[in-house]
Amino acid sequence: MKTDAARIAAIARAWPADVRLVLLHGPDEAASRDMAGQVTAGLGAGVTITELAGNALKSDPQALMAAATSLSMFGDRELVRVDGLDDDALAAVEALLEGPPGHPVLAVAGSFKKGSKLLTLADKHPTIAACINYEASLRDAGRLLGDMAAPLGLRLERGVPEALFESAGGDRMIMRRELEKYALYKDSSPESPKQLGAEDLAALGIATGEAELFAPIAAITTGDVAEATDLIGRLPDGTAIPLLRALERRFAQLTLLRTEVDGGDTPAAVVEGQGKAIFWKEKPIIIKALSLWSQPALAAAMGDILAAERAVKASGSLADLGAQHLLLDLTRRAAVAGRRR
Repeated sequence: MKTDAARIAAIARAWPADVRLVLLHGPDEAASRDMAGQVTAGLGAGVTITELAGNALKSDPQALMAAATSLSMFGDRELVRVDGLDDDALAAVEALLEGPPGHPVLAVAGSFKKGSKLLTLADKHPTIAACINYEASLRDAGRLLGDMAAPLGLRLERGVPEALFESAGGDRMIMRRELEKYALYKDSSPESPKQLGAEDLAALGIATGEAELFAPIAAITTGDVAEATDLIGRLPDGTAIPLLRALERRFAQLTLLRTEVDGGDTPAAVVEGQGKAIFWKEKPIIIKALSLWSQPALAAAMGDILAAERAVKASGSLADLGAQHLLLDLTRRAAVAGRRR
């Protein structure tokens, strides 16, 4: 049956007897792997894990049922984990469901094709818990990081979720590892909760995000054509996706703040009103950018960035030049807006 993150969290605490298979899938594979780690940890330190590759189940559909119904040599509880499950495993999953009860099965998959028979089965079968994970955005940071932090005894101050989200590039596994590190640093626990603030992030080296991308993002959003041309030209291969995603998060931030500017506040007042949520070194940059980008311009830029990211994913490094062209075009748009002021 279709389920959500809350149900998966409950399964991680206590796997129900009526659930044969937990299927974690969707475009955010990092989130699925993170959930899988939590489910595995919830079974306890003594659990024995049998790992199967999803692509091996096509040639041996009985392998999944055999692993799930095998007897443990030592009588310990076992978990069968399948990574890379895809539609070729339909027969294997059907055999599992038709077979006798056995060890729990945890499967991680990417995105299924439209009309997938395996996904249709998983979404409807009562003994399958199927959870789809979409890529989170900066707007989700507060809820997402808050949910991760609570079991560690951490209470996140304003601006901290966004800073951690950006520094991790939205990768949930990285965010969880960072929070675990800060829980040790603060000596926090559910019984002894601690506040996590911007000063704590700075103490362990986290500021607002990708430090190496700060300069090009600043140049692009403020219309500094000469600086942007130089910085973009010196970026190493493979930087297109991280830079586009960091820029997307910056434009999403500007979109939220621009609403207040359009309501009558000055860019400086809006930025200062955010307090520690905006790193002090970035405040002048964001103030200037807010004065240059209107809501329609921001919406157009976001659409172009998403299209460029899709092109890079589809074509690999050959699309890096196209991404660089867009980055310079965005810089020129900001420069033109500056000349019109």
